[in-house]
Amino acid sequence: MSRVILMKPYLETDATWEMIRTSSYLGLWYIASKLKEVGHEVWYMDEVIRNNGIQRSRLFQTELINDAYTEVPLEQSINEYRKEKNSYFEHHSPKEFINKYSAFQNGIIKRVIAKTGNEIEETLEEVAKISPDYVGISLIASANLRASVNTGYAIHKRFPHIKIIYGGHHVSANPQQFLKDNPWVDHVIVGDGIDIFQDIVEGRVEDKIVYQGFKPMCNFPLLDMEVIAATGYPQDQQYSYPSYGRKSTDFMFSKGCFRKCEFCFAGGQPDNKVSNLDWDLIDEQFRQFKAAGIQELIVQDDAFIFGGTANLARKLNLMKKYDFYWQNSGGIDFEMLTDDIVDLFINNNKTSGGKLTGMYVPFNPRFWNKGTSATQSMVNRYDRHFDNLHRLRDEGGIYVFTSEIVGAPHQTRETIVEDIESHKQMIGEGYLDTALTLSATLLPGTQWYDNFGDTIVNKNDVAGYSLFTTHHRTENLPDPRIIEELFVLRTKELNSIQHTYNWQTPFPNSVWQYAN
Repeated sequence: MSRVILMKPYLETDATWEMIRTSSYLGLWYIASKLKEVGHEVWYMDEVIRNNGIQRSRLFQTELINDAYTEVPLEQSINEYRKEKNSYFEHHSPKEFINKYSAFQNGIIKRVIAKTGNEIEETLEEVAKISPDYVGISLIASANLRASVNTGYAIHKRFPHIKIIYGGHHVSANPQQFLKDNPWVDHVIVGDGIDIFQDIVEGRVEDKIVYQGFKPMCNFPLLDMEVIAATGYPQDQQYSYPSYGRKSTDFMFSKGCFRKCEFCFAGGQPDNKVSNLDWDLIDEQFRQFKAAGIQELIVQDDAFIFGGTANLARKLNLMKKYDFYWQNSGGIDFEMLTDDIVDLFINNNKTSGGKLTGMYVPFNPRFWNKGTSATQSMVNRYDRHFDNLHRLRDEGGIYVFTSEIVGAPHQTRETIVEDIESHKQMIGEGYLDTALTLSATLLPGTQWYDNFGDTIVNKNDVAGYSLFTTHHRTENLPDPRIIEELFVLRTKELNSIQHTYNWQTPFPNSVWQYAN
């Protein structure tokens, strides 16, 4: 049997434009659980959380010119930087803020980068204690490419006998280029690693690139709570609606999506579909969660209400059976928010036991509303669903929030301003609690990247591949500074009528007060 580390490296984030958000990686957790189930010795190393790494951020001033990347440590703490930056945001116009804080300055991309979590030397010390045969590193977010590669290469240099395996969205998008840039990597998994990881560590697979594609959830094991216990989970999450002290965990009833959204990596996978966990498996998983003290689920499904009312009712009844509070963070399709679906949510909340606390309902751009206001076109097309947002808040007591993507390829300044006014009206009239501001990101492996990737200012600007940082221009918004300015404008306008918090935005105007 092998000794295996499954690792989430430290985070690198743009301290101006992005908050620090982190959670356990379900993919790594599933792989670790399966390896442990068949007898391997497994460690899940979350270098953002382990040893309270989330409380330790180091700031660096970085500059990128073509391929030349430099970073210089800053003496300022991240809290000092945030206070200074947010004060400037509050007291200056969007244009003034961009003149001072834009990432794009005279042909150079300048960012203040926060490195959060254990430093690489601390990671190496822990790896030495475990002495594994394999280290698997998940590169889910392109924005964390530099941190993930630096961590893996440091392990390879210090312990050349250890086999290094990479997986995740970024490497799946272009595995050949990733290996060309990092020839020291032993294996790259394209797609789901749930089955093939075991084959690699048991010597049945020797290929450098292993193509797996989409795997149905019928092959997935139970999530083993002992696997992540040493990392410090469960804890109050910092990436979604708060649990107010309830012990929580991410969970997915299903994986995959039935849509083909141009901005989403899943939408670009030809074999992507909705795959559900077995009902008996969910029941047993919930029993184990309950035994481990879990009180709240953060549901991350991309297609949570897909499958009709009977399917949804069964999910709600299972969560009620174990008295779980829960929230939806993966997103509820506005197009599917029909009366019968909403009735299920509201009636479920009226009974005793755990309840739905927060629901994310994004008004994402669709193929049929290009060049128009995504929010206004959705509301006009599904006007009855619009009224259901009111019902969820008033009758269900649910925190309902949405978002807007700024800088989408077909947007104009006019449609962005129209969406700002639409969201202000929806908040003022009680349909929404909050409307978040996101920046359009052209992620590798998406249709947006394939069709508009040449509009990225510099593809080496990995911190720009984030939901909150700008890294491109568009035909209608030909300067990335314009997109940044509109991001600030929208945030300021909406902050004037809503409460925003650190998990939602880099420019919060409120602080959570955890209470019973």
